[in-house]
Amino acid sequence: MSDAKEIEKPRVTLHIGVHFTADGYLQRSVSANRARLKAHGVHVPAKRHTWGVISKMLEGLDGLPPIVEEEDEVRRALLGNSGAQHLFLADDRWAAPLRDAVDGETLYPGIGARVAAVAELFSASELQISMALINPAIFMSNSFASGTAPRLLSTFVDQVAPSSLRWRDTVDALRKAVPNVPLLIWAEEDAPLIWPTVMQRLFHLPPEVPVSGRILPLKPLLVEEGFERLKTYLISHPPETTAQYEKVILAFMDKYGREEALAPRCDIPGWDAEAIDVLTAHYEEDLDALAQEEGITLLQPVT
Repeated sequence: MSDAKEIEKPRVTLHIGVHFTADGYLQRSVSANRARLKAHGVHVPAKRHTWGVISKMLEGLDGLPPIVEEEDEVRRALLGNSGAQHLFLADDRWAAPLRDAVDGETLYPGIGARVAAVAELFSASELQISMALINPAIFMSNSFASGTAPRLLSTFVDQVAPSSLRWRDTVDALRKAVPNVPLLIWAEEDAPLIWPTVMQRLFHLPPEVPVSGRILPLKPLLVEEGFERLKTYLISHPPETTAQYEKVILAFMDKYGREEALAPRCDIPGWDAEAIDVLTAHYEEDLDALAQEEGITLLQPVT
């Protein structure tokens, strides 16, 4: 068994966003499972350090593919003295800074070239790319609320018809750029139900290994009393199956959910309620279509 571990190919998960998904709770989940990840040979370097190492190498390459020694240099710099073999790297800027995500006619128009350049640095590893999607209406509303690049956002809304704004186009561009890299996707709206599964797949943990922080996505969605009651309930009545777990979560969301969090208001200047409905309907269609595509794993609730 030990020999098998020694020759195991190093794994790298590159989580690329998108913006306004896993907001805060992904990092808290990493912190909650740090000891468990270390025990399974997974290292999560600091975000600033990771960005610096990769940006410096890409700048030095100036568009050229890396040689083996340069790939090794990146791995050594990211692993440091951790003693680990595998890496989990997360930064939504790899898909694009938010201002560049709305500078074109599709969301994240440059995602293919940006992610492919980073992916090339890990060609000797078993690479997985992951991303969470979110209702484009919520994405656009949050973008305006963020105060980032208001002029670009206004131009984007003026030039792009709601009916043509599809995540499928963004994902297709990514897949064409890195066709041989498996892609793991989930919907932000499903995260409260499936977060334990998402963490296991992101960190490559065996299904039987329990994870900590499984209800972190629910903290902003439930009133404080409900969140505390949920923690107590799951300890005293541990669900035996994934379906049972999801039913418990749904019941608590129904009883203790914050209405403004579960059904956030969409305020997109220039787009009316009908446009929001079109965006939402197409989002659901896109998720269904992506679930059927080869090379893509879409994590969904079982209930």
